[in-house]
Amino acid sequence: MNSLNEYYIFESCLWAKKNNSDGKMLWLPLKQHLSDAMNIAGLLWEHWLSRGQKNTLISSTEIEDEEVIKRTLMFIAAIHDLGKATPAFQIKPCNFSSSSDLDIEIFEKLERAGFNGISNLRLLDSVKSHHALASEAILRESGINSTICSVVGAHHGKPVDGLLTVEKQINSYEANYYQKENIDDAVYLKWKYTQKYIIEWALEQTGFEDSADLPVIDEITQVTFLGLLVMSDWIASNEIFFPLVNSDCAISEIDQESRLREGWNKWYKTNNWEPQFIEDIEEFYYKRFGFHPREIQRKLSLAISKTETPGIFIIEAPMGMGKTESALAASELLCEKTGRSGIFFGLPTQATSDGIFPRIKNWLQSISAEADENHGLQLIHGKAALNDEFRSISKNIDDDGSGSVTVNEWFTGKKTSVLEEFVVGTIDQFLLMTLKQKHLSLRHLGLSKKIIIIDEVHAYDAYMGQYLYQAIRWMGAYNVPVIILSATLPAGRRVELINSYLKGQGWKKNEIESVEAWEKNHAYPIITYTDKNRILQENKIEITEKKYIRTEKIDDEELLQTLSDSIADGGVAGIIVNTVKRAQELTKNLVEKFGDENVLLLHSAFLSPERINKEKELIGIIGKGAERPYKKIIVGTQVIEQSLDIDFDVMFTDLSPADLILQRTGRLHRHADVRRPEKLKEPILYIMGTDEEFNFNSGSSAVYGDYHLIRTQIFLPEIIKMPEDISLLVQRVYGDEELSLNDFLGEKYIAARKEMDEKLRIKKEKAKSFLLGNPSNPKNSEPKPLYGWLSNISPVESDERGNAQVRDSEPSLEVILVQKQGNGYGFVGKEEDISEKISSTEVSKKLSLETIRLPHALTPVWNISGIIDELEKENIRLFPQWQKQQWLRGSLGIMLDENGYCKMGKWKLHYSTKYGLEYEKEEE
Repeated sequence: MNSLNEYYIFESCLWAKKNNSDGKMLWLPLKQHLSDAMNIAGLLWEHWLSRGQKNTLISSTEIEDEEVIKRTLMFIAAIHDLGKATPAFQIKPCNFSSSSDLDIEIFEKLERAGFNGISNLRLLDSVKSHHALASEAILRESGINSTICSVVGAHHGKPVDGLLTVEKQINSYEANYYQKENIDDAVYLKWKYTQKYIIEWALEQTGFEDSADLPVIDEITQVTFLGLLVMSDWIASNEIFFPLVNSDCAISEIDQESRLREGWNKWYKTNNWEPQFIEDIEEFYYKRFGFHPREIQRKLSLAISKTETPGIFIIEAPMGMGKTESALAASELLCEKTGRSGIFFGLPTQATSDGIFPRIKNWLQSISAEADENHGLQLIHGKAALNDEFRSISKNIDDDGSGSVTVNEWFTGKKTSVLEEFVVGTIDQFLLMTLKQKHLSLRHLGLSKKIIIIDEVHAYDAYMGQYLYQAIRWMGAYNVPVIILSATLPAGRRVELINSYLKGQGWKKNEIESVEAWEKNHAYPIITYTDKNRILQENKIEITEKKYIRTEKIDDEELLQTLSDSIADGGVAGIIVNTVKRAQELTKNLVEKFGDENVLLLHSAFLSPERINKEKELIGIIGKGAERPYKKIIVGTQVIEQSLDIDFDVMFTDLSPADLILQRTGRLHRHADVRRPEKLKEPILYIMGTDEEFNFNSGSSAVYGDYHLIRTQIFLPEIIKMPEDISLLVQRVYGDEELSLNDFLGEKYIAARKEMDEKLRIKKEKAKSFLLGNPSNPKNSEPKPLYGWLSNISPVESDERGNAQVRDSEPSLEVILVQKQGNGYGFVGKEEDISEKISSTEVSKKLSLETIRLPHALTPVWNISGIIDELEKENIRLFPQWQKQQWLRGSLGIMLDENGYCKMGKWKLHYSTKYGLEYEKEEE
């Protein structure tokens, strides 16, 4: 260690945070902040990081001593803000004012310590040496290995793109680091020695005799340490947990033990999940879910119990077979076996996430009560605040200490929510781990702690597939067990998922062992899984519940009469079409014939609260155990085919790819205990939109493309045997079986194939733009620093635009709809004027949820910026108070007139609670 002078400087002069407001002069000495961050990092390792994550880091670094890895993490945290010990940082003003009393006081301390002239120092390029980059540059100059340096330099969200950025720092901006550019100057040397002293202090605090003792760490460890460093820094920087102190307060006066204990206890609210070994699967299922396991659930549990190194599990089974419970039970088995702590349950949409959330909550409550522990649960999507179950969870731990499910407020942030133990959300939250964004390490850290469950994998297109396969590959690199659920999975996707995971683990093709012909096994149900480098399958799974669905093709002109005949004696009919516009037009025709009260419409173009209410209404009348109406017609789009537990007596559907038709049939005669009208006792599926010359509905062609519509039309049988035909039909439609077609149809088929191939090529290329690279293979390469890990970073910062990026969504606008009320405005369909109540948090929060996404026709890509500009101008005039409200800031609103109409450019919009948002172009 160096002289007492450097000790004094570090202890009493250098600041990390300061605040001069309300007559109080507060600061946080740099040493105190580094100590706080270091200690929090140690506690995170001991109490928050899962055993599985620790084991992965131990195996990847090849350091058998866990204590060494923990001390390395603590050293990184202890040194992360070394760049604040530079004149470029220390001259930063408090509260953007260069004349505050606190600034003057700190400058006087620095001057007395020997930093002569710092009070009047002006650095033209101080912004070129951000303290995170400066930390990395100083450490590298000091001889610390580059894998450690790159983690420190990235702690504000992004590693540097290349070594040159670090190497040129001190030479190019020497005064930023040493105040002078003369190496012999006393002030220059004082900064140099102070920085060296802090490094030596950090080494001593963490038990390293020399910087050469710090281990070289691989990519997985660097990313994990970076996530933990960001967590430690954010927790230690939270003034509720670790408050600033009076500017005249010396560190020696602070009770370090009490400060750490109180700060940690304010943050740490829940226990790490450590499930117990399950001996009797029959007893376990009955205790956890209230029923005995089905055969597929037994087989999955048995497969997991036999594995030595469980990896990815793909469960292909019919709708209604208890795949959700299978996955939850499997997650308990896998967590116990692999040391993970928590789950991420990802689904295609907000609606499906909302649908599954109560089941996850009930399952977790059972776990919490059983272990008498608190566990944290998050629902992550843009409309989570509308979910009653989520809102009902207390934000505070029970005073009596009994086990419960809670929401820790620290984990409600956009970048911290995925760090919570148990997370339910849209698939985007998983896919975003492969989109290059700032603070990506936090998402990696949160997901690598858990078991990953992805439901309804068939719902993700080729573009999303690129992100999905890459995310699965990274999970393989972290040795995180993954559970994939699907009723209808093409064999090619099964192969891609398995191979992606094994590549992430570093296995070469010639090292992989597999059961024979696993790639094209058409058995159903089937479980495909990995154990270390082996690919295994369970396919002898008996199913007792079977049904036969008769299919019949009809024209649109036949729909009304066929429907009328079908429900003449009562019954619930479901009609699923491929576009919102078609659903709206069809509903109007049905209302004319059957009456308004007998027809219900559900699609995505309703205000968010209204859509949720309609889904609840639907489940209330035709969900499991519901008192069904005598006669009802439900018209909907794809939202009906995804996870809504509803039951139709008869179903009509537009032609769509086979896997989606099968998903839709999952709502036909779904519940065995329903009493049905005599003529509807046999399940019948009417297919609309087929065409012998492949001239399909333009909306269907635009959504799905003609190629899979053609193959579905050709291969769709007159009788679908459920579940035997599910895999067979999907594999035929998505396989490469040749078709025998005449010249005319053959040409159309070939053209459709070429069009599809080109679209897939474009989608895959587009997905690569901001796609995270492959994890490095520790078996084949020496550890390298994180340089360039996030090069070509996505310009997208917001979650919403990030979600659009991984979904191949065209740029679109979500707006708040309000309706004119006298001289003000109110909620659509309500008569109250709320314009004068907008400062109320309750009112503004409720209004912020009244959103709807505008159709792409209204927001073309080439003009979306102009549309936003026009709406912003209009919003300044109509809603001037919105930008002052937390819940409405940044939102765009559209005001409907008293009759629900408004104009937007050349478009005329109309909104009604019956049909949702409609639009048409005005005649010129």
